[in-house]
Amino acid sequence: MTPDIQDFKMVFVAWSNSDLTEGRGYSIPYAVCESKSTALRLGRKKSVQGSDCRVTREIALKVDGKWLGPTRIERSSKEDDAGDERIAKRIAAIEKAKAAGLTADEIAAIR
Repeated sequence: MTPDIQDFKMVFVAWSNSDLTEGRGYSIPYAVCESKSTALRLGRKKSVQGSDCRVTREIALKVDGKWLGPTRIERSSKEDDAGDERIAKRIAAIEKAKAAGLTADEIAAIR
């Protein structure tokens, strides 16, 4: 399924760092703004050791009624993957219990 891009607009992003002490982390968006002045104001003294954020012009897309813009997507850890597997097994067990005729109260009692 391809997303339906309904609109787009240029935005200004004030970029900070995940490590505010030494700047050894990665760039993260501190604020996404319609105005460069707003990005400069919000990014003032919000980066490494109280320095001002770097401001860039980026694009934001409107998809399914929500604005999407620059971000950083965190990768899952091995522990997160194991947690996802536990969640999937739990959901499958609940669906199997429902298919066998158990009520929501009976399933809750088993937990």
